[in-house]
Amino acid sequence: MTSEIKVITLDLDGVLFDGSSAAFIVAERVGLAEQYMALFQRMSKENMNLRKSVIEGSKIWRGITIDDSYKGLIDSLPLMSGAAETVDTLKAWGYEVGCISSGVSQFFMEPFTKRLNLNFAYSNILGSENGAHDGTVKYIMGGPEKAETILKHAQENGYSKENVASVGNGLNDIELFKVSAFSIAYNPVDKRVSDIASVTVNSKDLRSILHYFR
Repeated sequence: MTSEIKVITLDLDGVLFDGSSAAFIVAERVGLAEQYMALFQRMSKENMNLRKSVIEGSKIWRGITIDDSYKGLIDSLPLMSGAAETVDTLKAWGYEVGCISSGVSQFFMEPFTKRLNLNFAYSNILGSENGAHDGTVKYIMGGPEKAETILKHAQENGYSKENVASVGNGLNDIELFKVSAFSIAYNPVDKRVSDIASVTVNSKDLRSILHYFR
């Protein structure tokens, strides 16, 4: 089933990162926990969609400097058990491995990509001014955008959707799964994610997905 797969994209939150929001952990460490908790409460109360939550979330970061100490926080985040080994193994087997996330920005992805030595990474794009977040949003990586992004990446690198596999856990991964030749619902948060995926894996060790690609 996976003999034609060349490109594998992994979600961040709940897949590579052991938790529901890597952005919250970083926010907590730079003193923004209270503001983030207030946003989470609003999101729940107002049934806020992804686009609105990204726009509101970006405002919280206004003025936070993007420096080496910020990047150091990303290097200390808890990964899903086996995440680094999974990426290394897949790459050693000849796959191109990356991450597409709706939960963080390019400022997070730059050091995270280096930490795991990913081949590619895409996310929300936030604005900056004078080396700090300016509170604006340039691009939102929603569910449809995830699908568009991997198809564009594949095409630009000489592949088609028949060569793409994806691993995710959320509802915003459904469109991505639809354009992937093979998809894994990893600890899915909703039955609808499992229903659309090729297979479902419930495990706290990401290495549990490896046998599908060997």
